[in-house]
Amino acid sequence: MSRNPFDDNSDGDPFEDDPFGDSRVSSALKEGNSNQRLADDTRDAIPLHSVRRSDDAGGFLSNVGFSGGRGGSYKPLDVDVDVNTGHSGGLSKTDSYSIDSREAELRRREEALEARERELHTREVNVNNMANGTRPPLNFPPLYPIMYHNIDLEVPIGDRRTVRTIFYMWLALEAILVFNCVACLVVMISNASDVSNSGAMFGSSFVYLFTITLGSFFLWYRPVYNAYMKDSSMFFYLFFVFNGFHILFDAYMAVGVPSAGSAGMIIMLQCLSSDKTAGAALSGITFSLWVLHFLGSSFMYLKVRRHYKARGHTFTEAKQQAYMGFAQSGAGQAAVSSATNAYIRSNTGNFV
Repeated sequence: MSRNPFDDNSDGDPFEDDPFGDSRVSSALKEGNSNQRLADDTRDAIPLHSVRRSDDAGGFLSNVGFSGGRGGSYKPLDVDVDVNTGHSGGLSKTDSYSIDSREAELRRREEALEARERELHTREVNVNNMANGTRPPLNFPPLYPIMYHNIDLEVPIGDRRTVRTIFYMWLALEAILVFNCVACLVVMISNASDVSNSGAMFGSSFVYLFTITLGSFFLWYRPVYNAYMKDSSMFFYLFFVFNGFHILFDAYMAVGVPSAGSAGMIIMLQCLSSDKTAGAALSGITFSLWVLHFLGSSFMYLKVRRHYKARGHTFTEAKQQAYMGFAQSGAGQAAVSSATNAYIRSNTGNFV
């Protein structure tokens, strides 16, 4: 029986029967400590299959004592680590999406600024050329250019959509005039006896192809183009006057008065009464197109009117611009010169 090593009444060495002094017990304890350290190392180790190459010079593992081959470094695939502190700071999917959205927005703004810069440079070149007496090459109409027409370069960016819409309205007018002429021709051929003055109607529609085309372009489209380009009250008033007449012309053509050059509502009713399907169908389409153009033109007229009032233009300003424009024109200078010479001759004759 072994003695209690802590018994004060016992004699001899208190550690004589120390159980830890046995070599087998010591070996078992050492093996247990070794396995525990190995388990701890295994738990804290970074598996090689989850390590990726880092592009930074130092890398994460280089900060914590590990370095990659060929001067590179490695870090876990699923952990984002601060290369300065060595601490993981992983981003959530929401944070990553937010960063990507901000980067996309910044790229979009950068592209918009670059496009704006190129546009301003082009406009500056055009203005300098005009100041030096040189103008851009003529480009409109395409087949036989007689003028320069470029909404993107000559009209301010905030007004381009309005001017471009009015330009499309003018192009739509040309298409309606062509369709109206074809409808009048079909009505004249298929229903000449039942429609009054169908020959005169077709002749008038053919004349409209040229007169209305030129008149609409130079009397209300070109003025509104110049009005937005130069911010001129005079050109705005020209547009209001002549585009107002054009809106009335749309309504007149939609009615379809016989021999007036329009296959409108009245001509459609006459074709229906005589069972002429082709003429009635084309006249109905023509009537619908004139009504749509009337509504679109009225809407754009009111929109330009609101812009005119918002800019603070007045009729007095328009008259002053008209006087200045006439005085600076060749005809105005010739008239002033003639009046001056006549006045000088009359006064000289009085003194002779």
